[in-house]
Amino acid sequence: MSRHFKLWTLCLATLCVAFLSGCSTVRVIESQVQTNAQWLPQNPAPAKAQFRLERLPADVNNMQAGWAENELVTALAPLGWTRNDVDAQYSVWIGVRTAEFITDTWGRPVRGPWINHVYIRGGTGYRPRGVSTGVGWSLMTPVYPGMRHGFPPTVSYAQEVSIIIRDLSTSQVVYQTKATHDGPWSDHANILRTMISAALQGFPSPSTVKRRVDIPISR
Repeated sequence: MSRHFKLWTLCLATLCVAFLSGCSTVRVIESQVQTNAQWLPQNPAPAKAQFRLERLPADVNNMQAGWAENELVTALAPLGWTRNDVDAQYSVWIGVRTAEFITDTWGRPVRGPWINHVYIRGGTGYRPRGVSTGVGWSLMTPVYPGMRHGFPPTVSYAQEVSIIIRDLSTSQVVYQTKATHDGPWSDHANILRTMISAALQGFPSPSTVKRRVDIPISR
């Protein structure tokens, strides 16, 4: 009995180590996704299509916007959609944004992520704590109920990805999707890349119910 007990203990320990090793190398990015598809009866959702990219005037010279577009082109390719600026049937626009916000001891937002925030818009997005956001306050300055003065509040991040597809023959929006995520991770390029995939889940005929999409990635 003692020998069998030792064997079971060894097996359990091995499984625990394997489990913890897996937990230490993988994280799950949870995205809240809302999609609205409005394909026209005379022009239903195609299995394959050609598209061109659109930009808002404010993003014409935005390098981060270019990064997001490249990621979107890569994500659409396996779905049968290829970029062709000359013979495009559709235009595709993508917008990404990231904001810092602070949380209390229990991880609850003390101030909304899109209030007194800093937009990062792609890239690595890393900025050390205590550096001013440029909108009139510093992460080290505010004192909130339940927080001890001088103790740096916990920083979390809110990310958002929006994609709009327009039918060039009618100028009508036929597909609109948005994915949102918040968490402690500051490697925004990896998070936003994952969220683009989440936003395109089920493309081109996804569920229109707001849903959570979980995608595991490495830490």
